[in-house]
Amino acid sequence: MTHCPPTATAHNRIPKFGDTIPRDSPIVKEFPNRSGVSGFCDLSAGSAYNPAYQSPPIPIIMAFGAAPLSECSQEGRWDFDRAVEENPDALVRSAKRLGKSSESNNWYDLIFQFGTHEFLHGNSFVITAYALNHKAAERIAREFTAAYGKKLSETGGSFQLIQRESRDDICYKKVTLKPESALSDEDFVLHYPGNTTDWHRSFVTKLSERSSGLSILEGRPGTGKTSYLRHLMGALRDTHKFYFLPPSNLDVLISPEFIGFWSKQREFQPDHKLVVILEDAEEALMPREADNREKVSAILNLSDGMLSDFVGLHVICTINCSASEIDQALLRPGRLVSHKIFNRLDPVQASALSATLGKVLPTARDYSLAEVFAGEQDLFSSKPAIGFS
Repeated sequence: MTHCPPTATAHNRIPKFGDTIPRDSPIVKEFPNRSGVSGFCDLSAGSAYNPAYQSPPIPIIMAFGAAPLSECSQEGRWDFDRAVEENPDALVRSAKRLGKSSESNNWYDLIFQFGTHEFLHGNSFVITAYALNHKAAERIAREFTAAYGKKLSETGGSFQLIQRESRDDICYKKVTLKPESALSDEDFVLHYPGNTTDWHRSFVTKLSERSSGLSILEGRPGTGKTSYLRHLMGALRDTHKFYFLPPSNLDVLISPEFIGFWSKQREFQPDHKLVVILEDAEEALMPREADNREKVSAILNLSDGMLSDFVGLHVICTINCSASEIDQALLRPGRLVSHKIFNRLDPVQASALSATLGKVLPTARDYSLAEVFAGEQDLFSSKPAIGFS
């Protein structure tokens, strides 16, 4: 008899590996396999709706037991309203968020069962099919997309917002950017004059040719670092997958589960370069002290350590301080892909941009992009929103 140790029993005692688990425990399920050997799995580690990290939803676990299980995922958009209407008897789980109008209603978790061992989970941006073998799982995903897939309208780029729902569960939510976030060549020159266009082309080439590395975008608040990253996501949307780690979640960098998360993303995206963005990342980049040593080491290893060979990850950090203030090991040649300083605009540059926006600027020595967009009325009376949020 083999055992799969659960995280907790019905009596809230943490068992040790090899413990005998009561068979009447409401959170434990026994699954015999074809050889007659049984194993116990903790169903509380699964989810009633969406897949958890490396764990199918509970209805699928219950249906397959120890039988062969294959999954196939696909990103996109689907007409879930029609899928639900046309397959009411196949709907096993559903979760819907009502908007202000019927057009803004959102099915954010659905599970269909099309056969004894044929399931499909769907949410806002990805479907996952489950079957007894990989060919059947792929067939289910393709047939569902052929029947209910939507043609995507023109958009900008996108990024995956990394979230930590529990100690052991790191997940992400896809955020699609507006088409105007990807600037035309003419608009790019107005937003970023000087040699920024040449630097951008060189940076895109490096991100495409190199498998990993670290890039530092330096500049005072409002100088356009985040706007540039939105543009970059649009420029590389077909070849790169971008992930955003908010400043409040930087502790994820030193989590053991973080390596498993990237390993899984590499499996999902074998044909894409992976890029993670750390905004306002000074906390994780300052010279190593007791309070940040592990975070700095994590970035060093992800960008040019042995882990970088395994993960293949580009790390882009934005900072408001000077690069001379961060740990100098981060700037080592070979690790550093690019270091770009975003400056404030001089009056001539700011006037050229404001004219296209229909804004009037007061006289000043220089301007940030945020101040140009605010215009004369709000230049000194309000603080612009900064960042991906």
